[in-house]
Amino acid sequence: MLWFKLLSLGICTISLGGCVVSGPGLADMVDESIVTGSIAPAPALPEDQVSDQRIIRNAVSSADLRTGDGRFAWSNPETGASGVIAKLAEVRKDSRICRSFETSRQRFDGVLLYDGEACSTGSGRWVLVSFAPRGP
Repeated sequence: MLWFKLLSLGICTISLGGCVVSGPGLADMVDESIVTGSIAPAPALPEDQVSDQRIIRNAVSSADLRTGDGRFAWSNPETGASGVIAKLAEVRKDSRICRSFETSRQRFDGVLLYDGEACSTGSGRWVLVSFAPRGP
């Protein structure tokens, strides 16, 4: 009797296994036309723009907010670009000091206006946390 039960169980297992294996595969059921909200990596900036951003970051971080009219000139002899930083405002964010600003960037290819923010990293270094062309 035990032998018959084992044989029946084996036959059922083999026959059900065949049903699972047959039929459409999972690859056939995937809709590859669906586009998700994935974000592509930002394109790398040209070296001249990276160089200008470095100069602007340094000018923002070293500006003495107690002097002058609140406008600070910058220029990059490497790229030929120059501009004026304006509306420089300093705020504390936790243990960091951040400075928001507006700047122009003049070069042979035209003039653009930017909004940006630079923050200290706590080790005496500063980073640009935002820097984008000004909207219309």
